[in-house]
Amino acid sequence: MGWPIIDVPGATGYIDTDYAAKGQHAVKALDEYDLVAVHIEAPDEAGHMGDAAAKIEALERIDEHIVGPVLEKLRTFERWRILVSPDHPTPVAHRTHTNAPPPFCMAGTDVPPGILKRAFSERAAAESDFHVSQGHELMDHFLRP
Repeated sequence: MGWPIIDVPGATGYIDTDYAAKGQHAVKALDEYDLVAVHIEAPDEAGHMGDAAAKIEALERIDEHIVGPVLEKLRTFERWRILVSPDHPTPVAHRTHTNAPPPFCMAGTDVPPGILKRAFSERAAAESDFHVSQGHELMDHFLRP
């Protein structure tokens, strides 16, 4: 895509990645870039291992060390948005990718409330009143109010 790649020391692409370093670099990147994407492979890898505890821990660390600090930084801007989503589901029970639509959470300026009215999960996404049939359509909703 031509985006610059930010080298994050301690980023491993696995469950032992340095979540805090990824969050810190993302926050710093927001001073320079209008759009920052952070890829974390840990929940996917935990799903492949069939390790529910590792998947839960990875999601909690993502929330604490990446989503939380990025959201705090975004709220300092007049207009902002955040989108959190896996690139594909990897259920622990299946230990492989599935073709189920991944859940997502979007918040920020001009994002209508209540798109996802329940918990952030595959079940809640399936039961929500907002579905996206093609992945690129989600980015359209995210980038264009």
